Amino acid sequence: MEFSQRLSLLMNVLGVSNAALAKALSVDPSLVSRWRNGTRTPTRESHHIDQIALFFAERAKRDYQKLAICEVTGVPVQSLEKETLENIIKSWLSSATMPDTNLIDGFLNKIGMFKTPSVQIQGEMVLPGGQKVECEIFYGVEGKQRGVLKFLSFALRNSQPSELLLYSDEAIDWFAYDKAYLSRLGGTLITLAMKGWKVKMVHTVTRDITEMLAAIDFWLPLYMTGSVMPYYNPKYREHYFRRTLFVIPKIAAFTCTTLEKSEQQTVNFLITEKQIVELLAQEYERFLSTCRPLMEIPQIGSDELFSLLEDFEEQPFSGFTISYAPSITTMPGELLEKILSRHGVEMKEKIMAHWRKRSSLFERNLRKSKMTHVLVLPSLDSLLAGETPIELPEAGIELFYTPQEYVEHLESVIFFLEKYDNYNLYLAPKTVSEGVSVAVKDQVGVVVFKKDRPVRMFAINHPDMTNAFYCYAEEFINKLPLHGKQREQVIKTIENLIDSVRGNT
Repeated sequence: MEFSQRLSLLMNVLGVSNAALAKALSVDPSLVSRWRNGTRTPTRESHHIDQIALFFAERAKRDYQKLAICEVTGVPVQSLEKETLENIIKSWLSSATMPDTNLIDGFLNKIGMFKTPSVQIQGEMVLPGGQKVECEIFYGVEGKQRGVLKFLSFALRNSQPSELLLYSDEAIDWFAYDKAYLSRLGGTLITLAMKGWKVKMVHTVTRDITEMLAAIDFWLPLYMTGSVMPYYNPKYREHYFRRTLFVIPKIAAFTCTTLEKSEQQTVNFLITEKQIVELLAQEYERFLSTCRPLMEIPQIGSDELFSLLEDFEEQPFSGFTISYAPSITTMPGELLEKILSRHGVEMKEKIMAHWRKRSSLFERNLRKSKMTHVLVLPSLDSLLAGETPIELPEAGIELFYTPQEYVEHLESVIFFLEKYDNYNLYLAPKTVSEGVSVAVKDQVGVVVFKKDRPVRMFAINHPDMTNAFYCYAEEFINKLPLHGKQREQVIKTIENLIDSVRGNT
C-alpha cells in the first residue's frame, strides 16, 4: 500500500479533513491534498512523518479509535501495551514506498567528484566476430503482409500439424483494413486449424472492456474452430516500441520491432535458422508464462469441458443464467437417465456422475447464494413436435425433450422455486441470441454456450469481462416485464403450459 493510500485510510477512519491536518502540521492544505492523491510523498527523513504520527495518536483518545488504528495498521491490540500508538503509526507510514534522499545525495556527490578516466588502447583493436545467418527481410506494411503469408506457408507445407505461437502489440491496421488480405490471412489460419494446428495467441488487451470484446469479436471465426488458446498479459503496458513475434517451433519465426506510427519504415525478419527459431520459441514461452488464459474453449464432450462446468458450479457466488432451456441442475436424475438412454448417448454413466456432482453443488450453494435462471419457454407447437432442445453440451450431440419429459422438468423447477428462497426463475420473451445461453457468477467468470453447429462453449474468467457480463445480465433482467419476474405468476404460467401439454397428448 502506498503512502497516499495509508494516509487517506487513517484520515477516513478518524474523520480528519485536509484542512484539519494541514493546520496541525502548519502546512498548506494543498500539500496534504497532494500527499493523498500521490503526486507528492514526504521523504523518510522528513519531520512530517513524526508530526503526522503524533497528530493521529493524540486524536485517537477513545478505545474504539485506538482499536480502529490497530486494525488499519495490522498491529495486534496487545501491542499497545508494549509501544505507543505514535510509534505504531510512524512505523506503518514509514514502511510505505518513499523517496530516499540519501540516494540523491550520493548521486550528486559522485557527479561532483567525477574525473575523466585515462584510457589507453594497446595495439590494434580486434573486433569479435558474430555468427552469420541467413534470413529474409521484408520492408514496411506491404512487406509485412508478404512476410507473414510466407511464414504461414511453412506451416501449410508441413506434413504434421504442430502449433503456432502468435504475439503482436502492433496496430492491426497492416491487415485489418485490407479486406482482400484479411480474407486471405483469415482463410489461411482457419485452414491450418482445420488441419489440426493449435494456435496460442496472446492478446494485448488493457482494462478497457471494449478493446477486449473487440479483439474477441475480430478473431471469432478462428475461435469457432476450437483450435485457439487465447491469453492476455495482466501487466501489459503500451510502449513507443511495438513487437511482433510469430513462431512455428523448429521451423520458422517472423519478428519485428516497430516505432509507433512508423510502420512503413519497419524492417521485418523471416528466420529459418533452427538455433534462432528455437531461441525465439523459448522467448515466447517465457513470455507466455507471465500470461493468463483470456478464455478457454474446450472440445464439446471433453474431460476439460466437464471439469470447467463443475468448477464453475462449485463457486459459492450469486449468479445469473439466461437460456433457451432449463438447467440440468434442476432436472431429476431419473429423467436425465431416461433421456440419455432414449438418445443412445455413449457417455451416459460419465454424464450421470457429472450431473450428481453439479446438482449437489447447485443445491448446496442455494443455501447461501442467490441464483437466477432466465428462461424462454417454448411454443406449445414446438414442444408437442418434440423440437425443444435440451441444454447439455456435455453429451456432444443435440438432444430434444419429448412433451412429457419437458413437463417433468418444469415440475421439478416448480419444486425448486417452492423449496429455495434463493432460487429465482424469470420468464423472458427471448434469449440473448438465437441458440445461445449465458451463465455468469459474480467474481468467478462467464460460460457462453452455442447449441447450433459449430457447437462451442467459451469459459471466461477475466475480471473486467466477468463484471461486464454480470452488468449485462442485470440490465437484461431489469428490462423484463414485471409479470415475468413475480414468483407466483411465473409458477402459474408454467402450470398453464403443463396443463396445455397434457391436454394435447
